[in-house]
Amino acid sequence: MEDGHPERAAFQWYHDHRLDRTAPHSWKGLAGMWIVDDGFDEALPLPRGDRDLPLMIADRSFDRDNQLTDPFTNRRPPDDGILGECVLVNGAYMPHHAVTPRRYRLRILNVSSFRSYNLHLSNGAQMVQIATESGLMPKPIRRREILLGPAERVEAIVDFAGHAGETVELRSTKRHAGRNPAGARTYGGALMQFRVSGERRPDHTRVPRHLRPLPDWTRKARREPDHRWAITIGGFFKTTWRINGRTFNPAYVEAKPRLGSVETWELVNKTNVAHVMHLHHTDWYLLERNGHKPPPWEDCLKETFFLFPNEKILVAGRFSDYPGKFVVHCHMLDHEDHGLMSQFQVISADL
Repeated sequence: MEDGHPERAAFQWYHDHRLDRTAPHSWKGLAGMWIVDDGFDEALPLPRGDRDLPLMIADRSFDRDNQLTDPFTNRRPPDDGILGECVLVNGAYMPHHAVTPRRYRLRILNVSSFRSYNLHLSNGAQMVQIATESGLMPKPIRRREILLGPAERVEAIVDFAGHAGETVELRSTKRHAGRNPAGARTYGGALMQFRVSGERRPDHTRVPRHLRPLPDWTRKARREPDHRWAITIGGFFKTTWRINGRTFNPAYVEAKPRLGSVETWELVNKTNVAHVMHLHHTDWYLLERNGHKPPPWEDCLKETFFLFPNEKILVAGRFSDYPGKFVVHCHMLDHEDHGLMSQFQVISADL
């Protein structure tokens, strides 16, 4: 539910969330994806059916018998990121997909535990981003590269018209326009192929100039934080990641927003490693990144945010529908398993 109404259309996924074992369980396959549709999305003239492609990117390592390895040792922060040797798309290594010279909707999800991808097409063509993990954006954004951290999703329209008979690769470059510290060094190489047939077919799809408007509460959100979440590292005998000086404690609640309220939260990364912060319960609106207006591809609802070293972001969210305990954590899952998680409790308005 969303403010008492059915949830808006979005590309969603699920994974195991067992305390201290999230990364190895995800590595072994406890993750999947699904698509939520609604009438608003279906009324738009976007590609559908076999031209709507969900793509799940994951890195894994295999032994000589093609069995999954178990790389989870006693590595401690800040050197606790697991990287797989092979990059898979929908469970296959370097797959290919046959397409016609028309528009396609690519729904791309990064389920790697630690690795990021800076996506681009081998022919240099533009990708038109239309959605994030929270569904449709207010307007489409034309992009040559798209940085995708763990748990982030992007939906992009790719037009293969004019490329009949060609092979187009979805690739990732090793570096991106932002900073490249530990935790944000992206994979370099091909991910998959699109093999474009020579068959000409009519294409009645298009990308509208406007997609889904932001909800009203985003325009009223305060620019002063109601709560602050500071990421640090600490410990003597056992180093852990920490939020506000604490490693994760399931009995401790950091914040108690009221049901129906809109709050603004500040997230600060005080470590030398990049993190990808994911906030549960609701969709969030990025108000500021380091005191500045966010770039166009972040001027929308999202659930997951890159946070580079010494970086600060300001996000606002509306706590509707459900009271209870929810978590804030890094979706670099090794970081989460080593303490980089906290929780808040949404309390009823009459308490």
